[in-house]
Amino acid sequence: MGTGERIRKARKTTGMTQQQLADAIGKTKSAIANYEKGDRTPDEATIADIAGALGILPESLRDRGLETVVDVLDALLTMEEAGFGVEPAETKNGVVIAVDPNAPHAPKMAMALEKWNEQRKALKGGDISQVEYALWRGDFGGIDEDEAGEMR
Repeated sequence: MGTGERIRKARKTTGMTQQQLADAIGKTKSAIANYEKGDRTPDEATIADIAGALGILPESLRDRGLETVVDVLDALLTMEEAGFGVEPAETKNGVVIAVDPNAPHAPKMAMALEKWNEQRKALKGGDISQVEYALWRGDFGGIDEDEAGEMR
């Protein structure tokens, strides 16, 4: 999902119109529409402004370039190399992704996965709505920016 699609999804999740978002960041409605359509790409300062207006982290709006299985595998291998402890593990149900607890960044990775698991359970159990889940995702579950930076 590209940056424009992420902006549109986050804006709709928060219930803002294009005009309201434009007013909040000092841009025109057509600028927001062009970002959402992918006709224009917002610069880093604009991404930060949009994220602030939507109450989410800028990282949640950036294109991660994950379009294919090869892209996802590359991301997982990069996480492995960076010390996050991500590795494949065999179970009776097949191969899953696990975290090596001895990896340098494993504690923070495990914490993030635990928070994600809690939210998925709450969503599946009907304790939170799809909108609440989307808002949680956009804010990385309330992980502060220093923590989010350390998790990268």
